[in-house]
Amino acid sequence: MFEHTRKKLTLMYSGMLALILLVVFVGSYWIVSAIIHRNEQAQLESIAEKTIHEWKESQMRMLLPRPSEEGGSPARGRMDFDFLQPNQLCLIVSKGQQMLKQNPAHHSSLSSVFQQAIMQQAPEAGETLRIPLDVDGEKKIFVVYRPVFPNEDVHVYLAEDVSRMEQLLYQMRWAFFVIGILLLALTALIGYWFSGRAMIPINQSYKRQKDFTTDASHELRTPLSVILSSAEILQDKKESLPAFHQSVLQSMVDEIHRMRRLIDDLLTLARSDVETNQKLSFQPIALQSLIGEVADRMQIKAGAKEVTVINRTELDSIILMGHSDSIRQLFYILLDNAVKYSEQGGKVEIEALLEGTNKVVCSVQNYGNGIPEEDLPYVFERFYRADKARSRDVEGTGLGLAIAKQIVKMHKGQISVKSSKEQGTRFIVLLPVIQPRGDTRL
Repeated sequence: MFEHTRKKLTLMYSGMLALILLVVFVGSYWIVSAIIHRNEQAQLESIAEKTIHEWKESQMRMLLPRPSEEGGSPARGRMDFDFLQPNQLCLIVSKGQQMLKQNPAHHSSLSSVFQQAIMQQAPEAGETLRIPLDVDGEKKIFVVYRPVFPNEDVHVYLAEDVSRMEQLLYQMRWAFFVIGILLLALTALIGYWFSGRAMIPINQSYKRQKDFTTDASHELRTPLSVILSSAEILQDKKESLPAFHQSVLQSMVDEIHRMRRLIDDLLTLARSDVETNQKLSFQPIALQSLIGEVADRMQIKAGAKEVTVINRTELDSIILMGHSDSIRQLFYILLDNAVKYSEQGGKVEIEALLEGTNKVVCSVQNYGNGIPEEDLPYVFERFYRADKARSRDVEGTGLGLAIAKQIVKMHKGQISVKSSKEQGTRFIVLLPVIQPRGDTRL
């Protein structure tokens, strides 16, 4: 139980840290990526203004009179791209994708590859687009920007090589991933250690409680036995006592028997708490014969209320690996509980069927008044009595179903309850079994 709680605490702490790391890392990456992309956009927009200005200047020079050949002058349509960086490219093409101007600083092969790329996939005016290009056998990533140009017959494309930045973001993602995994692993180890330290006082308190329950139960058995012996001696002479004293004596004897049952149940729970954390010595059990034996013994007690116990088990050669005394006690508790809450002259049915190849479903059904729906989630809790008004009229300690649940848990099974006023109460037990063997002999 404590190990399971420790693992849940560690998982919870690790999950909280994982969420925090996810928010921090994703947020950091998003901020850095947004800053880089914003700077790229701003830089391309700045270059676009200069390019448009240069284009207009070149077009104005085209309108000037042709200079004399003797004086010499620069080409009238020439554009200077000295404002571009080595990792930047500018292409000016006509509406029909015919090359008009390009950055001469770049290799012609890059211009050709870039022109082919924008012919296939080009951004709209005022938008950017990331395009991967294969330049001289090397893969590069370019951010392409197409500014809004006043002349609709001319398209301007500006590109910047951002391969290094993309590589930086890629490395950043991997760094965050590796660091996150390492931090989670380290935190899980530290959290597991701290949760173990934090549960030491709880474990000690629980152990002291179990020791107290066991010791108190053992110590109370002796004085109760003495008191019971004394009361039984008085019962032998009760004819000489007044009627009122006889009534008081009988009530005292009944309460002493109830206290003994309570102490026995407390000892059983204390032992089962210890055995749950230890490896029990399980042995093969012929389940059908064991259920039949318990049903036959319970028929004697049920006869006092004229209740009939009907055994409908069909488990020929089905073998259960378990603790024989505990399984016998499990079915005794369920049958005893069903008989106690049955109406006079009613019936109790016990069924056991093989489900699949390795599970057996056992059910114990009575047809009493049933358990209120609001009490169903609590019937397996210790000392819980659903019918509190009848808790004194019906013998019991409120520990039987808690013991039954503990026994089922020890055998890695499941127990549940269904109840209604019309159909009574049905307890269902699911237990793992060995494959059926026709020649099994115990």
